[in-house]
Amino acid sequence: EFDKAVKNAKPGSKIILANGEWHNAELLFEGEGTETDTIVLSAETKGKVIFTGNSNLRIAGSFLKVEGLVFKDGFTPTNTVISFRKNRDEMANNSRLTECVIDNFNNPERHVQDYWITIYGKNNRIDHNHIEGKKNLGVTMIVGLDTEESVENNHLIDHNYFGPRPTFGNNGGETLRIGTSHTSLENSNTLVASNYFDRCNGEHEIISNKSCQNSFKYNTFFECTGTLTMRHGNETLVDGNVFIGNGKPSTGGVRVINETQTVINNYHIGLTGYRFRGAFVMMNGVPNSPPNRYVPVIDSKVNNNTFINCDHIQLCAGSDAERSQAPLNSEISGNIFYHENKADLFTIYDDISGIAFKDNVLGSNLTTSIANGFENAEIRLEKNEQGFLIPKSDKI
Repeated sequence: EFDKAVKNAKPGSKIILANGEWHNAELLFEGEGTETDTIVLSAETKGKVIFTGNSNLRIAGSFLKVEGLVFKDGFTPTNTVISFRKNRDEMANNSRLTECVIDNFNNPERHVQDYWITIYGKNNRIDHNHIEGKKNLGVTMIVGLDTEESVENNHLIDHNYFGPRPTFGNNGGETLRIGTSHTSLENSNTLVASNYFDRCNGEHEIISNKSCQNSFKYNTFFECTGTLTMRHGNETLVDGNVFIGNGKPSTGGVRVINETQTVINNYHIGLTGYRFRGAFVMMNGVPNSPPNRYVPVIDSKVNNNTFINCDHIQLCAGSDAERSQAPLNSEISGNIFYHENKADLFTIYDDISGIAFKDNVLGSNLTTSIANGFENAEIRLEKNEQGFLIPKSDKI
């Protein structure tokens, strides 16, 4: 019945899935809607259509919308739970996944790799979904750029809840990855905005940015043991995000690698992570680096960020015989650093002469070996309407 309904769907059609358990259901939702008349696949009652067993969903075509489905008590029989493509040549464009749940939908074999949501095509939106409990190998959500049809995609990933992901123990436990090292010089133009990352502890990269011209704005990271990592790709914007550590071990903020990166207006509090999990990390790079290693930090800006009771700011992190290129032509300016207990927050592993420090403010008890660009100030903390502690001073 479902396949027949999909085959007969026209712009404006709505396909309703009956409430209840859909066991071992592999569905292909494809069609051609229009901008004004989307084809909709929806639960009879949102949250009461449950996919269990070996189930998954593929979306292909244009102007499609999927809403209100739940995946739990099973795992995908392929490598993806929900995919924005039918195959490598047929994908979804201008389509939307909203108000869906993937809850502990795990392959029982921990080292069998799968992905929960794979996004291809262009102009797709993934919003207001609840995604939690991935325990086996594989990134929770990926944006793929492996075909020309998926480059410069302008996807929007917004207002999702990424719930707890336990520590996996090695690489392959990211919550979100955009691109790969093979496609890292392609422009993705993906916007990740207003999502909540709750204890996403799979590995030291909560988000792994591996393509160019992506933006991460207004997201909240709550007690995540890792960082938003600009692993590959250039011209990334990290703006207006909140990182809350609550003093939990290994909680981190932002890690900068590559060129022309911008980190502005972010708020960090109670982060304890060290080295690659620091509250802020600027890496050393490999001279003439291949794309899959560490491209040096060049022409990057870190401005107007706030750090409250964050233990470690790491500069030239990872410096070794291979990663011997210190950051160049970059700037750390207008930031505020406050800590109730520590004296010096900065660990410097290599030459920082390629970083210009300007107009940064330190709490009155803080010191740094960095010669210029810092001024001490009497800082007091005041709660704003949202309950955040905001630094106030005559010099701020």
